[in-house]
Amino acid sequence: MAKKASENVKYYKNSNGPVIGTVSRKVIEKDGLYFKDLDGSGDFKPYDDWRLPAEERARAYVKALTTDEKIAQLFISDWRMGKYLSQFPDHQPQLDESGTLDDAEFIGKTIFGEQHLPGTTELIKKWFARHLILRANPVPEDLADWLNQLHAVAEECEHFVPVQVVSNSRNENGELVFGMNDAAGIFAAWPGTLGIAAAVKGDSIDLVDDFADCVRREWDAVGLKKGYMYMADVVSDPRWQRTYGTFGEDPQLICEIFRHIIPRIQGSEDGVTADGVAMTVKHFPGGGARENGFDPHYQMGQWNVYQTEGSLEKYHIPGFQVAVDCNASSIMPYYAKPAAAKSAPQTDKNGAPMEMQPYGFAYNKPFIDGLLRNQ
Repeated sequence: MAKKASENVKYYKNSNGPVIGTVSRKVIEKDGLYFKDLDGSGDFKPYDDWRLPAEERARAYVKALTTDEKIAQLFISDWRMGKYLSQFPDHQPQLDESGTLDDAEFIGKTIFGEQHLPGTTELIKKWFARHLILRANPVPEDLADWLNQLHAVAEECEHFVPVQVVSNSRNENGELVFGMNDAAGIFAAWPGTLGIAAAVKGDSIDLVDDFADCVRREWDAVGLKKGYMYMADVVSDPRWQRTYGTFGEDPQLICEIFRHIIPRIQGSEDGVTADGVAMTVKHFPGGGARENGFDPHYQMGQWNVYQTEGSLEKYHIPGFQVAVDCNASSIMPYYAKPAAAKSAPQTDKNGAPMEMQPYGFAYNKPFIDGLLRNQ
């Protein structure tokens, strides 16, 4: 069996800059500093230069990528680990030479629909995929090995683009539900988010500071740098399946928690730092406004119903305003659509009537452009 990437990483330390890690990618030495050769040409390009602003480097690098490589950046998919397949009992893995990646084709069905996907190496080298969702619940050592192996395969491509693996939260006790609550009991286990909210009410917000710092340090240590977390949704229907993942029914408490949790997980109030973890706050504009408690992962839960006049602006939006103010990396819209006929009148943040077009929130112009982006 070939060595795992974790056993073959070479490190180059810059005295006044980042540590460069590589398995097979060449490193360029310039001005007494080390830079990763992103396009493999051996020539020092602006996008190799970590001293430049990230946006400037990204704009330069995009011009070097092929059309297929750029298109692949738009997509993300659930992915599997060869050693952790309890969610896919009928799948027969084919491990790569390191014993880490599953290179077998996958044909199966989840709550998100039918899937027919290639092996991991083909996904990275031929499909140019760089965004994956981790659903498994591995021990930290195996997770770090898997992430390093993904990056090592990406290094073998013409243009090196790191693999971004995202996960739902992993640090709370709770029932495992595929696609919603994928992992528990491996990382440091804190109470569920409802329990954390209750403890804050009974004691102080300091608990959230400790919790968030623990999350950041553990995720950063294994190389997991982006989380679908946490839920700013306000519970307004106790029958909703996902109540367990929220911080409860008090908008003011939720706002206070997010003012603390975002900068401590991301690393600063200004955004994500090198040792921070990017947060995707969910589910805009608030998933708590359920119809009969049904969740929009399923057809019967497709509608957001606002039964109380003004409840959208008063109860459901404030937590997301805090997320924007605290520079959360991204905001995830929910999969539902607003039910105009079943809802009481609602207003936007400027007091104007809210247009309730019956489209999914991710594609709903009044909510995404009008409310989230512009207000």
